[in-house]
Amino acid sequence: MQTGDFIKWGKRSGWVDSLIFPFFADLGLSGTLRPDQRPDMLRLFDDLDSGNLDGGTIACWQENRPFRDETHIYYNQLIDKMLQHDVVMVVLSPRLYIYDMRDPFDQERLRDKFKEAAEFIPKHIKGWLHPARERAAWEDDEWAGMGDLPPGFMCDYDPLSETYKHAIPYWPHIEKVREHFALYMELAGEISLFYQYLRTSPIVFPEFSPDVDRRVVSKFKLSRYPGGGYYIKGKTSLVSMLTHPMYGGYRAVKGVIRRDEDGNKLQSFEPVIDKELREFAYYRLARTDFDGNPLEGKSKKRYFHDKDAEIGLLKFRVQSDQGEVRVHKGCRKIAGVYRIHRLADGYVRQALYYAEIACEEIDTFVVNRLLERAEQLCQRQGDIEAYEATTAAVRQTRLAKIAQIDSSIEDIDKDQSGLTRNVGKVEREKEEAEKKNDTATVEIKEKRLQLLEQEIETLERERQRLIKAKAVLEGEIEDDIGSLEEELIKLKNGWAKYNFKKRRSLLNFAIQEVKINKVSTHWIEIQVLWLNEEWGHEHMYYRRHIGAVKKWTDEEAAILEKHYATMPVDELMALLPERTLHSIYCYAIDHLDIERRRQGNTLNISLSDSHVDREFARSRNIPEHLSYTNWEALY
Repeated sequence: MQTGDFIKWGKRSGWVDSLIFPFFADLGLSGTLRPDQRPDMLRLFDDLDSGNLDGGTIACWQENRPFRDETHIYYNQLIDKMLQHDVVMVVLSPRLYIYDMRDPFDQERLRDKFKEAAEFIPKHIKGWLHPARERAAWEDDEWAGMGDLPPGFMCDYDPLSETYKHAIPYWPHIEKVREHFALYMELAGEISLFYQYLRTSPIVFPEFSPDVDRRVVSKFKLSRYPGGGYYIKGKTSLVSMLTHPMYGGYRAVKGVIRRDEDGNKLQSFEPVIDKELREFAYYRLARTDFDGNPLEGKSKKRYFHDKDAEIGLLKFRVQSDQGEVRVHKGCRKIAGVYRIHRLADGYVRQALYYAEIACEEIDTFVVNRLLERAEQLCQRQGDIEAYEATTAAVRQTRLAKIAQIDSSIEDIDKDQSGLTRNVGKVEREKEEAEKKNDTATVEIKEKRLQLLEQEIETLERERQRLIKAKAVLEGEIEDDIGSLEEELIKLKNGWAKYNFKKRRSLLNFAIQEVKINKVSTHWIEIQVLWLNEEWGHEHMYYRRHIGAVKKWTDEEAAILEKHYATMPVDELMALLPERTLHSIYCYAIDHLDIERRRQGNTLNISLSDSHVDREFARSRNIPEHLSYTNWEALY
C-alpha cells in the first residue's frame, strides 16, 4: 500500500518511471535489525557508497520506517552517507517534508526523528505498555492478551459484565474438556491409547452460540471438524490441556501462578474440572508442580543438537513426493539415513515412518552423476556464465555484509571512546559538586553517569554481536566455492580432498532439487533437477540392500497359515506383496507348525525380492542381475 502510494505521488510530482526504484522494502523484517541482516537496506547502503544514487532522493512513508535502531549507530551511518552523496529524504506522512542533509537543521531534525523511532520500543512498548499489561493481569486478573486461552475458556468482552476483560468458562466447551479428562482416566493414563482412541473418534467441541462475541470465535485456534465444530489435533495440545492450571481455577501470568502479597496462590474462579480427574492427569503428564519445582521421579528432558554431524550431503536439497524428508543418525552399520515421514490418517496428528534410505547411497549416486556431468562440461567448455554470475553475486553479498559490519564496528569504537571521555568528565564534575556539598548536582551527575554506562554497555553488546556475525560470514566465504569454471577443472581430482562443508556447498550450488521416492519394497527412485538448464531433470532407479523391517500383521499371518503348504510360490507372494520369499520362509519356520516347503517351488525367484519388486522391475524392463539403472531425462 505504501509503495503504491509512493509511486502515485512520485508520478504526480513529475518523476518518470525510469527514475523510480520501488525495491527497498525488507518486507517482514524488523527495523531493529542491523543493515547486514536486511538485504534491501544493505543494498541501499551499497548503492549510496557506489555513487549510484548521487544527487538522488530517498522516499519513505515516515521517519520511523527505515530504522528502529536502539544502538543509534546505523541511522547515523545513513545520515552520513546521504550527506556525502548529496541525497535528500522525502517523507510523506503525516505531512510532506524534505530533509536536505546540507542544512544542519534538517540533519539534526532527521537525527532526532530516528532517535525517537529507536526509543519507541524500549520506552513506550517495553517500558510502559508491557508492564501495564502484566500489572493488569497480575493484580486485576484481566486476561490482557497474555497468551492463548485453553479450550473451554473465553474472554468476556461485555463492558457491562462484572467479569469484563476476565477469562470466563464457556460451559458447552468445558463439558467436552471434561470428556477428555474422563477418557484419559478410563484408559488408566495410557497416553498412547488416549491418542489412538482420539485418532479415530475425536471429541468434538460444538460451534459457538450466536451471542458469543465474534472476537472470541476469530481467535479460537482448534482445528475444524468436517461435520461441524472443532477438535484438538496435536498431541502437545492435548497434554497441555490435561495439565493446564486454569481448569483448577488458577491463572498463570508469564508462567507463574498469581499470588497475594504473602505469596499464597490466588484462585481466580472455582475449579471447572473435578479434582480427582485433574490430579490423575496432572501427576502423570506434568514434570513440575505449579511452582515450577520438579516432581519426584520426573526428570527434565534435555535435547542436544549435534551441529557438527557430517551426514547427508543433500540435506538442504532432498525432498520426497511421499512425505517430509529428515536426516537422522543411523545405526552402527549406517552412518546416516534420509527418513521419509508422512502424516497418519486420523484426527490426531501423528508422523509415520514411510521409508529409510542410507545417506551414503543416495549421495554417492548423485555425486558420481555430478562428476560425469562436470567432466562433459569441461571437455566441451560449455556455457558457464550463469553459474559464475550466481557465485559472484553470493560472494559479493557476503563481502558487502562484512564491509558494513567493519564500518559499524569502527563507528561503535568511536562512539564508545567519546562516551568514555564523557564519563570521565562527568565523574570530575560530580567530585567537584561533592566538595561543594551540592547534592542536587550530584544526583544529576549520577543519573548522567548511569545513562552513559548503559549506552556503553548497549554498544558493547552490539559490537560483540557484530564480531560473531563477521566470524560466521568469514567462515562461509572460506568454505565457499569459486567460479564454476575453476571448480569443474578441480572437481574430479579434488573432490576427495574437499571437506564436508565444501562438498555440501558445491552440491547446493549445482543442484536445485533432489527427490527420493520408494517405488517398491527395495527399489528407490532418485530425481535430480540441476541448476544448469542444459543438464535438465534426470532420474534413475536403484535397489537398496535392506528394505523396511515391518511387523507381520494378523491378516498376513492368517494368509500365510492358510496357503503356505499348498499354494504356488508366485501366487502366495502376490497375496503378500511387500514380503520377500526369505521373510515368508523365516516367519513360517518360527511361527507356524507347518512342514517346510521344498526349494523346488521357488521357480528361481530371488529370496530377497518381494512381489512388488518383481512387478516393478518387469514394468521397467530391468534385468534381474541389475541393482541400478542408468540416468535418464525426465523431460
